[in-house]
Amino acid sequence: KRSLCSILATLARGQMRRLPLHLSLVVLVHSDTACERSPDACEPVILVPGVMGSRLRQHTRVPGALQTSSSHLWLPESHRLLARSALSSRSGVLGGLYRSWVKSLDPRGGSRWSVVEPDRANWGVKGVACILKAGRECVSTAKVFWDMIVALEKAGYRAGSNLFGVPYDWRLAPTENKLCADLATVLHHVTNNTRHRKALLAAHSLGNLQLVHCLNRVFSAETLAKVKALVAIAPPFGGSPQVARVLFSGAEMVSRLIISDLETRDFARQMPAAYMLLPSERVFGNDTILSLGTGDPAAREDYLGTAADMGALLRKIEAHVGPEASGMGQAHAASLRADMWEAPPVPVVCVIGAGVPTHVSFGYCEGWPRSMVGSLARLR
Repeated sequence: KRSLCSILATLARGQMRRLPLHLSLVVLVHSDTACERSPDACEPVILVPGVMGSRLRQHTRVPGALQTSSSHLWLPESHRLLARSALSSRSGVLGGLYRSWVKSLDPRGGSRWSVVEPDRANWGVKGVACILKAGRECVSTAKVFWDMIVALEKAGYRAGSNLFGVPYDWRLAPTENKLCADLATVLHHVTNNTRHRKALLAAHSLGNLQLVHCLNRVFSAETLAKVKALVAIAPPFGGSPQVARVLFSGAEMVSRLIISDLETRDFARQMPAAYMLLPSERVFGNDTILSLGTGDPAAREDYLGTAADMGALLRKIEAHVGPEASGMGQAHAASLRADMWEAPPVPVVCVIGAGVPTHVSFGYCEGWPRSMVGSLARLR
């Protein structure tokens, strides 16, 4: 019967190599007085979500007016109605609204009169808990850190005291969004306004790759000293073959009840951060990621997980699709320059959660996480 913080701290010390996500981060957290009994044990926890895991708000100003309107872009409150209509029919008013909403997700299609920001309400916790609610409850397919936050609150954690979230624009690369700046602000706030001098980061999926960039290339020594450890939940440190499939023909990234595979494909092609998730040749360089053909072995095209083959695949998509897929090769080249394959200067522990299997498991730890015990660990 331990608080989440003690479990995260144990993981950070390397005393647990693998735990199912639901056991390590939720089930063991059920004491409703843990933080009251031992405030020092409930160290601050900062949650960083993965791809499509932050609520985004769009703020728009009418030209010539002072008033600004604000609405949720991801996901709008009307999404349940729009998605239901889109699933049943592509025609009609609601179907048109749904398609218009999908088009608005393109980060390249914004207006100079509008700006997209993450939902930072309630110390960022609201923006990382759930992307779509029904009343006071979170829609099951839209949960991010919802269950973990509920468990933490039962243990005595409180937003703004020892529980924080850092939502960010997951469509963009870390050099383009505000994740690094926002996280640094939260870290300094935590250590300046609580009894604790360090905080634990708990990140999921793409959030880990973006964080590694912040830790390696952006944070000062003073800011790094405020991080006790990074607990990486399902971290794609080796990339994900599933993302190659998403970009080529479409596949599920969040939930088909939220956005279809084909619309995910078209949207992801315009999303710079998606290319950070492509397979790394250090892990998949000798593996066939995608095979194209009609059944004739002589006509089959095999693409390995090398940077050259991934680049060739993306150029093939650009040539076939046209302007709607322009810039894919350039976005891939930019992602290769991002510093996300080098060990960060903080202890890192990987936690692989149970879920629907992809082509190859979504989490990888290639030896450099310092808290892993024993020989090089390749979690597949």
